[in-house]
Amino acid sequence: MNIEEKVKLAQKGDEEAFSTLIYEKKETLYVTAYSYVKSKEDALDIVQETVYKAYKNIKKLKEPRFFNTWLTRILINTSIDHVKKNSKVTYLSDDTGRSLKLEENREEIIDIQRAIQNLSENLKTIIILKYYQNFTCEEISQTLQMPIGTVKTNLHKALKTLRVEFKEELL
Repeated sequence: MNIEEKVKLAQKGDEEAFSTLIYEKKETLYVTAYSYVKSKEDALDIVQETVYKAYKNIKKLKEPRFFNTWLTRILINTSIDHVKKNSKVTYLSDDTGRSLKLEENREEIIDIQRAIQNLSENLKTIIILKYYQNFTCEEISQTLQMPIGTVKTNLHKALKTLRVEFKEELL
């Protein structure tokens, strides 16, 4: 059964279909939440709240094929709300960024995490989706409800900012 069929069943009240959808995304949800809060407990709370919100609102999802995008948007909003509410400084975990493959030097990882944390929420979210979740620019555009050109511009701006910050550190 494909994702659209599972979503349609979940929208009709099939709890098993909904559970299957969440089970398939649980690791991605946790990794994304953890990248915002760097706390296992907080990340689990965010995932739990996201699942609850998704369960309560799945009938409102108009296009079942956009389930992953919709769920990711709920997670990002919940993560950002949590960070704002708790006014914590957060750091991205080195174990969340498997696609970055930066295991060589722990100090470099910490520097990169700090640099990403210094980006605006919008730029940080784009970097997390692109390099931690392996989203395409089109998927980021759908998730953030932002024109694809804006996504590309912001991605370029974020990468340029990170490059400048690292050049300054090397001097």
